[in-house]
Amino acid sequence: MSRAWLVAAMVGVCVSAALGRGSPHADRMIADLRADGFRWNAIDANHELRTMADPPIDALGRALDSEDWQQRQMAADVLWWCIHPPAWAERDAVGEATPRLLEVTVEGLRHDGFPTHWVGEEYTYTYVFNASRGFRMLVLHAHEARGLLEAGLESGDVQQRFLCALALGFGGVGESAPVAAPVLLPHLRDNDIREDAKWVVAALYRFGPAVLPMLREALPGADEQQQSLLQLLILDLTDPPAPGEDPERVGLNKITRTVFDPAVNPPRDDWMGWVGDLRRVAELRGVERAPESD
Repeated sequence: MSRAWLVAAMVGVCVSAALGRGSPHADRMIADLRADGFRWNAIDANHELRTMADPPIDALGRALDSEDWQQRQMAADVLWWCIHPPAWAERDAVGEATPRLLEVTVEGLRHDGFPTHWVGEEYTYTYVFNASRGFRMLVLHAHEARGLLEAGLESGDVQQRFLCALALGFGGVGESAPVAAPVLLPHLRDNDIREDAKWVVAALYRFGPAVLPMLREALPGADEQQQSLLQLLILDLTDPPAPGEDPERVGLNKITRTVFDPAVNPPRDDWMGWVGDLRRVAELRGVERAPESD
């Protein structure tokens, strides 16, 4: 090995380390996560922070306390990529889900400027899906975040309220069924919201037997679709299905032909664009107008 090659390799290692934890470069990247009027710098910084070999976990944790909504949400997004990296990333997990990260993640379930919003007359796109990705991360930590998610059930934001209830269901927090099920049950009805019944029937099933009293109580006032799905849920929870199709369960499934029992087989679609219908339908019906986020 030549001396020049060895020196170059050592410099490379030092530079790589400098780009990670506690470096001026990392601090600048975290600063760029703010809403500062410079186009694309936050997206570039978000991507670079995600892919650092030694991400600045502590500095990102401090950014969760920023007064800037965008910086908080983007820092949370990076931290989740570090804690639960996707399989294709081929990297080790680093960091942990702190109470503050869970709090900021619940905050991000609101209808806000991610991934798209207007700044004056300009349309911006951020590539950060804080509501759908945050929901999935909260499912993994639903028991830890139970208090925050239950508080979110009282939110004035229809999207945040729904996703908190959905996360408690998919997270299997049976103790929360009495407060979360009332938010979810109306979505079993035939309505103008795409996909919601498929997700809700799967979430209610994952509460386990604790949700049975709420299901039975909802039966008398149910429409045709809701009634069949309630009956399917009660059947699944009291007489778990065997492998393979069951004609009785297929007959009760009024919402999809992709699977024979949508309660037992949750949606595989990673895209949750249909969640935007929650706000649209609520406003069209004049039921409520969810406030804008900061």
